[in-house]
Amino acid sequence: MIITSLITEYNPFHNGHIHHIEASKRLTGADVTIAIMSGNFTQRGEIAVTDKFKRAKAAIGHVDLVVELPFINAVSFADDFALGGVHIAKLLKSDNIVFGSESGDIAELSRLQSLMEDADIRSSMQMLQKKGYSYPRALAASLQTELFEGANDILGLSYLKALEKLQSDITPHTIRRVGNDYNDPALSERRFSSATSLRNALWEGNIEGASRFMPATLAQEIHKDGPLTNEVLFPSLKLLIHRSTPEELRNIYTMTEGLEHRLISRIRRHSTYASFLEDVKTKRYTRTRLNRLMLYILFNLTSTKVEGYSLPQAVRVLAMNRHGQAYLKTLSQDLEIITNVNSTNRHHIQNEITATDVHNIFSGSKHNDYNTPVIIED
Repeated sequence: MIITSLITEYNPFHNGHIHHIEASKRLTGADVTIAIMSGNFTQRGEIAVTDKFKRAKAAIGHVDLVVELPFINAVSFADDFALGGVHIAKLLKSDNIVFGSESGDIAELSRLQSLMEDADIRSSMQMLQKKGYSYPRALAASLQTELFEGANDILGLSYLKALEKLQSDITPHTIRRVGNDYNDPALSERRFSSATSLRNALWEGNIEGASRFMPATLAQEIHKDGPLTNEVLFPSLKLLIHRSTPEELRNIYTMTEGLEHRLISRIRRHSTYASFLEDVKTKRYTRTRLNRLMLYILFNLTSTKVEGYSLPQAVRVLAMNRHGQAYLKTLSQDLEIITNVNSTNRHHIQNEITATDVHNIFSGSKHNDYNTPVIIED
């Protein structure tokens, strides 16, 4: 039996994801396909446009299992994001992982990943980052490649690094991304459109346009509920930053180089999330990095908590079809498979439960990890 895993966000689930799933099945000959999906907050440091239950329900029509990527990995840097995904794939006895990339060239990605182990390359990257280069710019300059014009190639290197770190025999594959650019804000004129462009369309109420590139029922449901953006976080963040001392903020994960003073001194000037981030960002502190920092403040995610974090030895299942359900029964009973959350298993996924509760505060949803049973698709 061939098991193929995809590490995903599905924010929102769209036609490009369906293409990725189907192409992955063909490429690997998969008997079981698993989506390891971020929960209610994402790697870009953003609140998910809609909750994990709706996104899992949309995806389970195309994969056999949807399981949750642990929260701390889901909202972290590429290496930690990839490590969490590969760890869950390994727990689920995956034979393959398949990721999208701009290059579509697994051999070149593997070659570059091996170069990254070189001490001179690592030294060059550290030096450039101290000069204010972002991680992608420092990486491209140090490796002397133009491959990293897209975020997915960078993430691909992190998947390869995670496989090596976990000493996994999972085989990596990549499929070239199609459609407009990953960060393109406008809907595509081609077959597929980026998640960024679809979120923008949903925020603007362009349901007809969004429905050309994603399941129409999901687009309508998100529109009805109200698509979320980080703007909804700003009043809470403003309160937290106002009431915190520099010493308290300094304890937050990735709060470095006196950034806490910059946040405190500038928060009073702003009434929107967008204007605040525009004011505090620099070449070194990009919008994405600051987005993640805002989430760490919101969740009081301190350096101590992150340093003490261990990858979970349990898997949270959000959705499954009958084929996926049958596969779970073949796994070792030593692996904790969480379908319905209760007092005996909640300690494994306390971060994910909290993230869902926080998302509900901003969305108004009543669906939490206790009252929402695993989705079963016939």
